[in-house]
Amino acid sequence: MLRICLQFALRLLAVLLPLGLGACADTMTAGQPLASSAVLLRDYDKTLTKTEQKAAIDELKNDQEKAAKQEGATQQDAAAPAPATPAAKQD
Repeated sequence: MLRICLQFALRLLAVLLPLGLGACADTMTAGQPLASSAVLLRDYDKTLTKTEQKAAIDELKNDQEKAAKQEGATQQDAAAPAPATPAAKQD
């Protein structure tokens, strides 16, 4: 009985193993070339390229200029006195 179970298990393994490997191989090469390791590691790399660095610096400068302009405008508004309204004449 043990021998029959062992033979069945080996035959099942002999059939399922190539099927599983064949399915993996088919999905890995689904018409697309495999990416190089540099491309795959790019997602994990946190450093910016030169163009990305320049774009980030330009964006920060623009944001700082906008903030400075807004701050200057609010300071001018606060420094300017409100126009005085004449007091209502009482009878």
